[in-house]
Amino acid sequence: MEDLDISSNQKRNRLIALSFASVLLLLVYGPLAPWFLTADRFLYDTFSSGLPNRPLDNAIIISIDPARASHEEIIAKYGQVLSVLTRSQAGRIILPQPPELGPDERLPGWSAALGGPVPVYVPNSHRLAELTPHEGFMEFRPDDDGVLRGAGLWQLKGAVMSPSLPLAVALDNENLSPSGRMSVSDDTVFLSNYEELPRVPIDEILFGDFASTRLNDATIFVDHEPALVGAFAVLPSGQFVTRSELTAALIADFETDRSIMHPAWASALQWLAPVLLAILAVLFLPERDRRNIGVICVATIVALLLLEMLFLYVLRVRIDIGRAALIFIGVGLLSLWLVGNPRKATQDAFKRGSDFLAAGRLEPAFAEFRRCSASDTLATIMYKLSIAFEEQAKPERAEAVLEWMKRTQGAREAKQKKRAGVAGVPKRLGRYVIERRIGQGAMGAVYLAKDPRINRAVAVKVIPIEKEFEDDELKEARIRFFREAESAGRLTHPNIITVFDAGEDKGLAYIAMEYVPGIPLKDFTDSKRLLAPKRALDLAASTAEALDYAHNQGVIHRDIKPANLLYNPKEGSLKISDFGVARITDNNRTKTGIVLGTPMYMSPEQLGAENLTGHSDLFSLGVTLYELLIGEVPFKASNIAALMTKITTEDPAQIAGKRNGLAPSIDSVLAKALAKRPDDRFSCGAEMAIALRNCARYS
Repeated sequence: MEDLDISSNQKRNRLIALSFASVLLLLVYGPLAPWFLTADRFLYDTFSSGLPNRPLDNAIIISIDPARASHEEIIAKYGQVLSVLTRSQAGRIILPQPPELGPDERLPGWSAALGGPVPVYVPNSHRLAELTPHEGFMEFRPDDDGVLRGAGLWQLKGAVMSPSLPLAVALDNENLSPSGRMSVSDDTVFLSNYEELPRVPIDEILFGDFASTRLNDATIFVDHEPALVGAFAVLPSGQFVTRSELTAALIADFETDRSIMHPAWASALQWLAPVLLAILAVLFLPERDRRNIGVICVATIVALLLLEMLFLYVLRVRIDIGRAALIFIGVGLLSLWLVGNPRKATQDAFKRGSDFLAAGRLEPAFAEFRRCSASDTLATIMYKLSIAFEEQAKPERAEAVLEWMKRTQGAREAKQKKRAGVAGVPKRLGRYVIERRIGQGAMGAVYLAKDPRINRAVAVKVIPIEKEFEDDELKEARIRFFREAESAGRLTHPNIITVFDAGEDKGLAYIAMEYVPGIPLKDFTDSKRLLAPKRALDLAASTAEALDYAHNQGVIHRDIKPANLLYNPKEGSLKISDFGVARITDNNRTKTGIVLGTPMYMSPEQLGAENLTGHSDLFSLGVTLYELLIGEVPFKASNIAALMTKITTEDPAQIAGKRNGLAPSIDSVLAKALAKRPDDRFSCGAEMAIALRNCARYS
């Protein structure tokens, strides 16, 4: 029955996804295409901006400043510079935008030189084109967002196909063999970025000491459009270019065979891609869980981006897959919604199963419980279900329940029981049933245990109090232990592990506290596993806020260090553990010594056995943050005596330049937190938290 339900849901989800994908295809490539073209253009602009190009070899732009000359003077200067270039035997001269000549205006005398030995290229729409065989059309049309991404290659002129001016220049180059990548059917070439050519003012050519040998056999552009000021188009790279610069970029692409094309097969592939992606999304996404859907979507989008980059960077072919990627993402988001929240689904199934079990409807209860994720709570209620089947004289169903548990949880429980049986691990402390050891510290071990009264998992911190203290000190230690446990038990804060209970059994003092699955921040102090600076600062700020709360309750931690801060990366949460535990044997220095408080994190006043305030915890937090940010503590020495001297007398080294992403203000925050005198530190944890969050904002 359950399998049939799953199959029915998958079919329903696929049908919904298919309908949604079909509508998206019609809209994205139909009436809403202008809106969604932005995705294609954004990807093309991003990738093409970094495309490696080469400028024209032996080419310069001679620039005439139109602000300092009249129309007649500009025409005259064109003649003067053409005369110099002809005498210097320039390779080719290109006039992308010669001065305008009215229909009744006489042609300048120098126009006769256009038919000379040096080829002069002009736009075919200009009157000068009548005097030279070297001409081509100049037509550039930006997209509706103002960016010029493509330029025409061919234009029908009468019954003859006429090339663009840049293409005409490239086709006349006898040193180049024709490229097989371009055909007459390709009517557009695409632009990327402009590799700058040197600009030389005309006065340097006419009156300066510009060497005529540099003009010999060179490609010369002559224009009266100053760079930037005279720009008429914006490239995908964001560069503003003049007509000369644009023409130079296109000629360079043609002559180095780096032009970006969009052949017919690429166009077909571009239209086929969204259909294929929509089919794949409909076939494979609706039947997956949320995690797999996310992985598939991310992997597919990355593959599409790499594919577009491959075509552009290797084949110099433009293929737009932005809209296709949007369709795939849309179906992926729909599939996530259709699958639903697995945690909520598990909770709902568990609640329904519990209601069925309470009503004596065991079969529906079993069906609902099988939808839940494996957990200790589920194992407990499944045992109850198997007993209920036995009571209804249905041993085969009870066996089915146990068999299902064995398949889903048997290995997990067996592993836990094996760990619980390790020598030296107590099986029970007070009313708590010990399952396994989950930690070991200087003062004892931490166990995962179960409170059988309410079937709740707890962490039990165990201290061998009778071994730590002599008989005459044991009574005082017991009093201090329960007093500190009581103080810690009053703390209720989302970033502090809650203490439930304290007691003594078999010569062991124990504290039962909230069990928090997490990773000690000690695991992130290795220089190869450091947290991102912003994350480390945010966690330190949360710790400071929790310490501020505890200090206002009159409780000091005394042992803040990475090992006592538990971090849950999945939820992004942090909990402080061991509140009050360091105080329990604080007076027993003859046995545990100063190592109890982990000396490298201790404040100067703690090392001097002075009365402590909350400022001591803030100092330890500063040391902890220092280590989390760069992977080393601020004070290091080969022995405790030298370490104490450094902590009490030396200032820590600054760290802002030791790692990328650290705001310069972090050093002032750490300096204040690690001040030798408590009064020179932050006044409270809340103040320190504000400073840390300000640093995180710029990290």
